[in-house]
Amino acid sequence: MSDIYKKSTKASAHYKQGIAKAFSNVFKNEGFSVGPRISLQYMGLAFYKPIFEKLEGKLIPAHSSAGLAGICTGITQAVTLVTPLEMIKVRQQTEMVQNQKDRKYHGLINTASIIVRQEGITKLYSGLLATVARQSWGLLVKFSAYVELKAMFQRNLGSPDTPLQPWQHMFSGGMANVLVGVLNSPPDVVKTRMQDAERTYKSTWDCIKTMAKQEGLTSFFRGSWLRIIRIAPGGAIQFAVYEQLLILLNSKK
Repeated sequence: MSDIYKKSTKASAHYKQGIAKAFSNVFKNEGFSVGPRISLQYMGLAFYKPIFEKLEGKLIPAHSSAGLAGICTGITQAVTLVTPLEMIKVRQQTEMVQNQKDRKYHGLINTASIIVRQEGITKLYSGLLATVARQSWGLLVKFSAYVELKAMFQRNLGSPDTPLQPWQHMFSGGMANVLVGVLNSPPDVVKTRMQDAERTYKSTWDCIKTMAKQEGLTSFFRGSWLRIIRIAPGGAIQFAVYEQLLILLNSKK
């Protein structure tokens, strides 16, 4: 059995302690980063989508503005915030699985300072390419799916100007995140492997080839079920709040 597989099995066992324990660990390790990351996500949608809407049918295909806004937002997220924060998160989670007693990392600032001091500031951007791919592809799927699901409800109402109910926004947002949980799993898994302190991969492409050869294609979807359980309710709430804020802001213009 390979060392890579042993690490994956160990990490899986860590989360088999139960759903409640898994959620507790996710919140403990991701709590700080969730707020800024989500805020940047919807700021990106509000900023980029109107720009691309003006170009639809002229320079870009129709119905492509949401997807392109997702790509641009994903790049912005990965470069400015997500890659360093997730590098820190992965280091903490890996250590928690492998070494329960003598822990090296304690908190966000402490972990970042140790990585920078011992490995250099560029180490915080390990896995940047995989993170850009994951964020861009994930938000392309998320924004495009949400817009199309909203359009489906609008067609059933018979008028594009009829406002949707909050539950329709929640359904569209939740289902969009279900798709993200499945389709965005491969780049997320690769990104996590690249940020592991004990990784043996030479590059992102080497990681992909090694995983496919040694663990099979299903390894790229490991943890998808937990990801769906975690992000689907969040997507429902986030998009419903986003739509209400847009209504509020537009009413004040």
